[in-house]
Amino acid sequence: MTPDTVPILQITGLRKRFGQVEVLRGVDLSIAKREVVAIIGPSGSGKSTLLRCLNHLERPDAGEVIFEGARITQNTNLCAMRSRMGMVFQHFNLFKHFTALGNITEGPVQILGQTKSEAEMQGRQLLEIVGLAHKADVFPAQLSGGQKQRVAIARAMAMNPSVLLLDEITSALDPELVGEVLQVIRRLARNGMTMLLVTHEMAFARETANRIIFMDNGVILESGTPQQIFGAPQHPRLQQFLRAVLGRTEATQ
Repeated sequence: MTPDTVPILQITGLRKRFGQVEVLRGVDLSIAKREVVAIIGPSGSGKSTLLRCLNHLERPDAGEVIFEGARITQNTNLCAMRSRMGMVFQHFNLFKHFTALGNITEGPVQILGQTKSEAEMQGRQLLEIVGLAHKADVFPAQLSGGQKQRVAIARAMAMNPSVLLLDEITSALDPELVGEVLQVIRRLARNGMTMLLVTHEMAFARETANRIIFMDNGVILESGTPQQIFGAPQHPRLQQFLRAVLGRTEATQ
């Protein structure tokens, strides 16, 4: 779907330091409604820290995040904000003592005030969407990595978020399980879900994203369509990165 022109997320001058290391060094970024933005770059470039600063899992040292027209500050109701800015983590973070359905219904009941029956009806619908309707009563220990990640995506979607933040959601999976998770993300993208995803899956980023951002050393070095980024990269560091990850000699101008 075509992204709206109105930004749902506006990031200006975002900075974050851990000790002596400045991980984010002034990031400016705007995300439109229904846009799918993939963030690529080498390990340690600040990609995951950027996502965690957006929903204040890490508090930025400087800069501004405006989400749905409101600036996120220390006075923001973070619980309510995070219910609208869903996040899916690399290592699933499922509640081990809840079933797949229980993981999905806990947030809507406790945070959104849904009744248990309402949450379970929605939860079963979401499990159907991610292809796991038959696993509703199964505990995480009995699920494969790919199944756990699909439950985690359904759990995030149960909160009816405006934006999904996806942090390397396939990197902890065996290669044969990656496809089943990416298929769910493709479906969400087709349905107009706004997503900001950190990924090392170059083919997936190229196929799914409206826009690709290349980060290195805490800053955005280049941004463009998949065709621009992969077909005609401009920055020498991006050219070097693509040669390394794709083995493409044509990445050099």
